[in-house]
Amino acid sequence: MLTPSEANELRWLVIDFGICVGADDPDQWFPSEPTKGGAESQEAYEARRAEYERTAATLCADCPVIDECLALALHEESSLPRSWIHGVRGGLAPWRRYQMCRYRRRVASREVA
Repeated sequence: MLTPSEANELRWLVIDFGICVGADDPDQWFPSEPTKGGAESQEAYEARRAEYERTAATLCADCPVIDECLALALHEESSLPRSWIHGVRGGLAPWRRYQMCRYRRRVASREVA
């Protein structure tokens, strides 16, 4: 868990040095998320998710603050429901960040118990 001061420091690092900030097309970091439904096969759905994840990794590959961006995203999204988490942050798709947040919450609850 980050302190407010640490989160603010990360936020400014990302704003100052993130390759997404000031990008010609900021919508690239918010591609349409694959949803499952209709007659689509499981394989097709998984292929679209894999493509989204490759896009996320590619967009952020050269970012000098990718780790800081991910740390900030996990901090900011830690208590949000999955439906509120969107876009590419820290090189990861929203469902991957949500999984990481859930894992961290489970670990934290075991440490308290």
